[in-house]
Amino acid sequence: MTTASTARRGLIAAGVALGLVVTLGACSSDAPTGLTLAQSKSPVQLLRNETASRIPAALVAEVSNASDGSVNCRTPETDPEGLSRQWKSSARVTLTPEADLDLVMSKLFISFREDGWEQGTYGTDTIIEFTKPDSVANIHITTSQKEGEATEIQVQVAGPCVMTAGESSDEVVKLEANAAAGLAE
Repeated sequence: MTTASTARRGLIAAGVALGLVVTLGACSSDAPTGLTLAQSKSPVQLLRNETASRIPAALVAEVSNASDGSVNCRTPETDPEGLSRQWKSSARVTLTPEADLDLVMSKLFISFREDGWEQGTYGTDTIIEFTKPDSVANIHITTSQKEGEATEIQVQVAGPCVMTAGESSDEVVKLEANAAAGLAE
């Protein structure tokens, strides 16, 4: 093998690697090689539950499950079959009237930073995002505090974008049916 041939192969490999980085960069986080939607579902749901459970129980009036399912990672124009999907799971935590939202959020954010999560914003400064290099998921937290209404904290956890056989594939249909029924995988 010549030096030129070796260099050409190196450039091709670098181009393929760059293409993968750009493709995966459009997702919420980089998908580990070979990860399936089913493999990402459980960590996402557990992280949603862990996030909600970090709010002191004495200050929680109600926890409701707002959504749990897979969503397209790309637009219908770029992925018409919906092959690239990610698992998203959310919970709405309604606080008791005596809860101090600023204090609750401060303690929640500190608890994640102490566990090695990086805090930033997502889109606007009203969505707080937590990411961690060794996690397959990221966390988005928003709040709603309107006069005369209960204060709510919305937790949404999103897994990485992974390749599936599409929205109506056996894997996706089964995972979403089990999620709707409250069954584990």
